[in-house]
Amino acid sequence: MWPGRISNRSVIVFWPPWRSDGVNQVSMALASRTAVMRRSTRIMAPYNRLEFRPWFPVFKLVLICLMMAMIVYGSALATVGGTQVLKTVSLPILGLLGVVIWLLPDADTHSRGETADLPFLPVLLTFIASIIVWPSYIAIVIPGLPWITPPRLILAVLLAMMLIYYPQRGRVRSQIVDTLGYDRIAISLFLLYECLNFIVLPLSPGPAETASYWALQDVMNFSAVIGAAAFLHNPKYFKPIYAVVTCVAIYSMLVAVLENYMQIPPWAENIPSFMRIDEDWLARILSPQARVGDTRYRIRSTFPVVLYYTLYLSLVMPMVLYAMTRMTGRFRILGLSLIVLVLHTAWFANARTAIIALIVPLVCFSVMTVARSIANGSRRDALKFGIRGMMVLMAVGMLGGVLATSHRAQMYVFGGKQHAGSNLAREKQWANAWAQLAKNPVGVGAGNSIEFVGVDVRGNKIVDSLYINMLVDLGYLGFIAYFGMFLRCAWLGIRCFLRAANEYEEYAGAAAVGLIGYTINCSVVSNTDSAYLAFLFCGLIVATKRHQDRRIAEEARNVGKGESTALVPVRR
Repeated sequence: MWPGRISNRSVIVFWPPWRSDGVNQVSMALASRTAVMRRSTRIMAPYNRLEFRPWFPVFKLVLICLMMAMIVYGSALATVGGTQVLKTVSLPILGLLGVVIWLLPDADTHSRGETADLPFLPVLLTFIASIIVWPSYIAIVIPGLPWITPPRLILAVLLAMMLIYYPQRGRVRSQIVDTLGYDRIAISLFLLYECLNFIVLPLSPGPAETASYWALQDVMNFSAVIGAAAFLHNPKYFKPIYAVVTCVAIYSMLVAVLENYMQIPPWAENIPSFMRIDEDWLARILSPQARVGDTRYRIRSTFPVVLYYTLYLSLVMPMVLYAMTRMTGRFRILGLSLIVLVLHTAWFANARTAIIALIVPLVCFSVMTVARSIANGSRRDALKFGIRGMMVLMAVGMLGGVLATSHRAQMYVFGGKQHAGSNLAREKQWANAWAQLAKNPVGVGAGNSIEFVGVDVRGNKIVDSLYINMLVDLGYLGFIAYFGMFLRCAWLGIRCFLRAANEYEEYAGAAAVGLIGYTINCSVVSNTDSAYLAFLFCGLIVATKRHQDRRIAEEARNVGKGESTALVPVRR
């Protein structure tokens, strides 16, 4: 191509002499238009947005009319064919609604666009707490509506507020992307997990049902972390989130004390008439859920099954234990009470997963604390580090001695004859899973593993390991992406703890230990009710790592400035 140049102030084009005048004029016009368009984005940037295009109002009107027509058409079909028809017509309606929301103009284009303008932090904290405070098996009776619980109502309000504010806050969206996408490995594993969910849809027995299940799971799992990501650019918002998680965990343990005293959930026989409970779940919560050969009642707090509760404990137990270590003054008495409360919960849950939820943070915190002392100390503190290391080794040795000499301790950690039935069923499930993976290593779609590898127990097919669910649903890659994301974030949280200089960086270590315990217990429990908390911990850890890297870089710059010998005038 003949050389030419377009500058910022003028258009300079060199043309060969043998070109005709008509071609020269057209080429000059195109070059001038290109230069003007480039300059206009700098001179009048706000007026290049979609809302200033002449066709944009007509486009919005057509979309709104089309969506209203779809709503009327869907309502008519639902009147004739029932609410099941809504699953078919709701997809295009939601798609059009998403387009309309995306077309909303940014309200913070000429403002500071700070997070303080976002009013849904109390709603977010209420949602995080309500999932545990309210028993999921008790719903409110509302004629014409499906299973409605207070956490779902709060979630609906939270989603509505996020759908209104996020499309109109460009800076907030940038903060969310910068925060959650800070670690490339973690976000790549997450995107791989989501892509695999989409890829395996055609391989599932029912693509429509699988897509619906996938969408509902994503809404429940990611609403909390996406809502919190708007605030995590400011470190002051970490403390209320951690405080709510810790207080709700203590509340669940207090409920378990009352439940153990009554030998029944406190509300099981006092459900008012405007609420309802599933009959199968009612029979399950009224039963002691005792082990074979052991008649002891097993506490489960607000959860329907004791194993679901212990899986939740594996996430929050490190938070409670670390909060106890930070209590000073008059709160130390409360810390002693919490020790009794934690031991009561772990013992009377009567499950291996509960003991693992207690042992993992004790061992991890001991090792992490000694490692941080060694990394941040000096040579003259070697004796102190040696004493701490010996204490940790003695504690681990005592734990190993107890496990080696006590049959009851072995039963609680590794299982005994009481666990033989569940172990045998799990072995059958693993055998079915390996056979299914040999036939289809890609996956059968989210939520379909129970149909392929489930074992029949009392007339119901069950799967007792989330590992099996992920392997059969999404194949080997899905399993690696899902649990690899948790382990990657756990590693980042441990690194934050080792270099911590403030409270929220230390709490990232507690969240990391929770992810480790959760990943371990998922090997013997198949439930995703607590997955929202695991993803929230991942978001908190990645945001903490981002703040910590900035702090360390700033400290390095300040040290460099301090070493300079140049004379700097003092501003008075």
